[in-house]
This record gives sequence, C-alpha cells and structure tokens, in this order.
Amino acid sequence: MIPPILHQTWKTDEIPPRFRAWSESWAKHNPGWTRMFWNDRALIDFVGTHYPDFLATFCGYQQGILRADAARYMLLHHFGGVYADLDCECVASFAPLMSEDRIVFCKEPFRHFAEQASFRGLPYLLFNGTIVSPPKHPFWLHLLSYLPDLADAKEVIDATGPCVLTSAQLSFADRSSFALHPSALFTPLDRDGAAGESGEPQACKTLSVHHWVGTWWKPAPRENWRKALKRHLYKAKYLATRGEQLDLAEARAAIDPAALARPAPKPGGNIAVLVPLRDAAEHVEPFLAAVRQLDHPPERIKLVFCEGDSRDGSWDVLRKAVEPLGGEYRRIVLLQKHLGTELDRARRALPKLQRERRCGLAKVRNHLIRNGLDEEDDWALWIDIDVWKFPDDIVRTLTAAGHRIVVPNCVLKAGGRSLDFNSFVTTRPQRDHRYFRSTVRGVYQPPSDFIGRRHLSDVRHLEKIALDGVGGSMLLVDAALHRGGLLFPEKPYRDLVETEGFGVLAKDVGVRAVGLPRVEIFHVPW
Repeated sequence: MIPPILHQTWKTDEIPPRFRAWSESWAKHNPGWTRMFWNDRALIDFVGTHYPDFLATFCGYQQGILRADAARYMLLHHFGGVYADLDCECVASFAPLMSEDRIVFCKEPFRHFAEQASFRGLPYLLFNGTIVSPPKHPFWLHLLSYLPDLADAKEVIDATGPCVLTSAQLSFADRSSFALHPSALFTPLDRDGAAGESGEPQACKTLSVHHWVGTWWKPAPRENWRKALKRHLYKAKYLATRGEQLDLAEARAAIDPAALARPAPKPGGNIAVLVPLRDAAEHVEPFLAAVRQLDHPPERIKLVFCEGDSRDGSWDVLRKAVEPLGGEYRRIVLLQKHLGTELDRARRALPKLQRERRCGLAKVRNHLIRNGLDEEDDWALWIDIDVWKFPDDIVRTLTAAGHRIVVPNCVLKAGGRSLDFNSFVTTRPQRDHRYFRSTVRGVYQPPSDFIGRRHLSDVRHLEKIALDGVGGSMLLVDAALHRGGLLFPEKPYRDLVETEGFGVLAKDVGVRAVGLPRVEIFHVPW
C-alpha cells in the first residue's frame, strides 16, 4: 500500500555535509527504494504542474520552511511513500509500515506538546518531519484547503507545520485513515536531546531519529549584560511614567461571586445590542440595515446606543434613524456620555494617546452597561458601529459556543489578517526590556507582529481558542457578568485597559474568554 519512495527536500542539489550521513541512512536500512530528491526549483515546477491552484500561495510564502512544509504534503498526496527531513536518521527498516493503507504519524515529544499545543486546545501535536502515506489519500487535499488562510500566520507551526497538520487531522471525517504512534516511532528525542516522553506508553520500536538540526525553532537567546541594562533602564522609565493603576484585589473583589458561579445562558434568549459611537453619522443607517438582517427574533433584541463628543451630528442622525423602528424591536435605548476629550482620528493610533482614548472608551462602555442592561437581558452583544457586515446567524453562532465571553474574528477581507489586535492569547509573558519599552503611560502596546501574542488569524486552523485580551469590534458577554460588576477597566489593570483589561480581569476571576478564529465579521477600512 505504501510505495517504496523516499522524498527529501533542500534548497539546492548539494546536501550540506552535516546531513549527508543521515540522508544516506535511509538507503542502508531500506535497500531498493526509489529516492526522489527535490530542490527549490524542482518543487516550484512540481506544484505549478500538479497543484496549480495552490501555486500563488506557495510562491507567496516568505520563508523557505513554509514552502518545504507545504510541498511535502503535496508530494505525499501525489506519489505517496515516505517523507523525511534531512536531519532525520533512519535506524531500522520501514518494512513493518509498508503494508499500511493508512497515513502513519507519530506524536511530538510531550514537552513540545505542552509548550505549543496545550494553549491552542489541541489534545496532541503531530510530528511532520517523517510521515508515511499511501498515494492520493484525500486527507492531504483537506489539509491543503487550510493553508491559504494561514499564509500570514506569525508561527510556522500554525501556517504549515505541526499545529495546522494536527487540526486538519482532528477535523478529517474518516478517523480510520490514520495510524497514530507515540513519539518513539520517529522522534524519540526532544529538541534538547532528552527522551521525548509523550505522556503515554512508548510501546513501539524506533525506526528513525530526528536530530533537530534543521528545525525552524530557535531557543530564545539568554539575556546578556546589554539586554539586562536595557531592561533596567526601560523599567525605570516604565515605573516613572506608569501612572495610576487599578488595584488588582479591589477590581476582583468588586465582582459578585454569585454572578461568576452562574452557568452560561442558553443559546438565543434576549439580546441587548450595545453600540458606542462617536462621529459616526455615515455609519448609522448601514449599521441598522445590517442588524435588521439578523435571523434572531427582533422581539428578543434590544438596541442600546451611546453617543458622545461627536462633531458630525451623529446624535441627530441616530435619533432620526431609530424613530420609525419603535415597534420593531423589544426596546430601543438612546444614551449620551460626553467626556469632553478631543480626538484627532488621523492620530488616534499613537501610543501616547492610548491611555486617554481607551480609558474614555471604557467609561462609555460602562455607562452603556449601567444604563442599558436590565434583568430581562440574557446576553450583551457589543458591536462597533463601523462593523459593516456579519453573518445573519452570528447571534446563534456566538451564543451556541458554550462560553460566557465570546469574540469572532474581525477582518477587512475574507481570510485576511485580524484587524482587532485586542483579541489575543499571550505566549511569551516575560517582562524583558521589550515589555517595558512597549508600555507607554501605563498601557502595554506591543507591535502588531509581536511573536509573543497570537491573534485569531494566526490560528485559523482552530475552531476556538481561549483568549487573554478581547476586542470590542464584536463581543458577546453573559449579561449577568456585567450586572455582577465585571466591567471594563477605566484605569490600567495589569497594564491593560478597556476590552483588553476586561479579558484579563475576567480570566483572573475564573471566566476565560474564547475566540472563534473561523467566524469572520468585517470592519470598514480605517
């Protein structure tokens, strides 16, 4: 069932000396196999000839490792056989596997799973350095369908590597298509050379060993004296300019334990759509038209708007627009909250302005909670007025997720990068010099491409992921949490404010927000 073919790839036809003995080990233990060696040019010709629909994605990859990952999946689909990275050494015959009609995987060492897969919610992590497959197996096309939407993911393992491979395997309908083995089969050692304990019995013979020489993974460099000096200097500036912070204990104590202990409301129910707006006159009518398309019963929808500090007549436009809708919805509430802050929209993204801008937004959101929610509301659905398109069944999708705080993926175009960077999971919490450098006036603001945060478009291979911060472009919250005192921090809480601070505060009191990477809503371009 498995053709006796070995696939290996490298940039050129010249294999580096450090890999040669490992590459030759395959012929030693598996005599008579056909060896198909692919350089970068040959791979482009192969993809262009046999998988032309994938060529644009393939050529668009900015890193060679992404092309190497994607190519191995196409080679295994087209030819079948065994794929092995050049730093994989064969130590025994693969004859026991050649009668398989399934794809043969082994799991990554347990340490790698704990570091990379557990926070993504994956039950294990598949190793993609050595794979055995029959030809034309439909799983590979299923996996390839994931890759175009992950081309811009920050991490290789999400874009083309073990994480997306694992997600695709878990979502493939035919579970009998795979033979899953412990890590001992192909990767008995972890990247530090330690025994790759997988958390399960290693009841299999080792056929190959991965030496982790050509891996994309590089350890974080140790802090040298220069970086230590930077950390001390930036931390001193951070402490001097941090300003007043929300007391952690007081913030948590202000939330009613009974509200935290409640289960999530049932899907559906009464929805309060909460909408803050400022200088949004042009968006009011289109927004109402979009809300009108929701398939949720209008008699279960309450619309609550809060306008403030507008200079474009938004308040008058809003009142006029909702006037004919009085009998259409459960209720319509119009609020105002003037903060007296000046806002230059062209400069609103400047780091030095974020504390004032976002603390003000938190005050507006809390005003909506205190004056717009009541005991009849099961859910609070926050929507920015410049979100112009969302699925008709978005209420059903979010409420059916089974969590008390849920966010979809806000984008500008289908399959594009996340626009709302406030929805994230932290993967590198270290407070090094970069952390203190990125905290401006008490608000932590790392660059959008910071590797220590994953945004929803980075993990689009997942159905859902537990988040730290949340964005407010669209945000579903159990209304009981808001009524019980879980509000948006109006001062930095752990150096985060507004929706980001809300997500971290919720996590600290035991309610973890969840993001839905594949559920997209669309924002008006800024």
